[in-house]
Amino acid sequence: MLIDMHVHCNELKDLDHYSGSHLFACVAEDVETSKATIELSRRFHFIKPCVGIHPWNIARSSVEEARSLMEIAVSNNIECLGEVGLDSRFVPETLPRQREVFKIFLDYAREYDLVLNLHTAGTHREVFQMLKTWRVEKAYFHWYTGPEDLIKELIDSGYFIGVNPSWKIQEKHYRIISKTPLSNLLTESDAPYQYKSLSLNPELISDSLDLLARLHNLDRGIVEEKIEENFRRLFTR
Repeated sequence: MLIDMHVHCNELKDLDHYSGSHLFACVAEDVETSKATIELSRRFHFIKPCVGIHPWNIARSSVEEARSLMEIAVSNNIECLGEVGLDSRFVPETLPRQREVFKIFLDYAREYDLVLNLHTAGTHREVFQMLKTWRVEKAYFHWYTGPEDLIKELIDSGYFIGVNPSWKIQEKHYRIISKTPLSNLLTESDAPYQYKSLSLNPELISDSLDLLARLHNLDRGIVEEKIEENFRRLFTR
């Protein structure tokens, strides 16, 4: 079973293609796509729905909407919040409101033992410190390109780091993957995002598994099993 820990399912047109071969953690960007993702999870058994408000969309959202969305999550027994977090790199102008909204997500993650599927551009240390302050146990750092000296703290906290196909052209992400134990990695696609010359899609997860097999000198099948084991461990309540 191939794991895609961060994929925008509401933007994919061929979800039936992945039935029986993949497990998806499908992330949302706002209230509307959160509801759509919940609906997709009812149609496709291999989807774990994540609900949330992307930091890029905070300017169009409110604290009240975030609270309302969390009540929807609780009433639907949702296990994952995402794509959530902080971003000082691309939208620094909304950072104060981002923090307000993220604190609401942290409150619910702690109270209901939820997984956080995190966006942390430029805010890796701040988000990590907030996770520790809120005593959040389940966190996934999507497409991590933060400080390499923070990796050990993430690992020691039991958090997971995403293996994004961008490693093919992004040297820093490749280095981070190389330095992270297999026990703390999960594969992702971030489909259908276009990163420079690379069209990210779930098919590229196979290449990421091949890379991990080479880096750890393991059979590809064993790596695939370990990544699936990590996924199921993260989603154990």
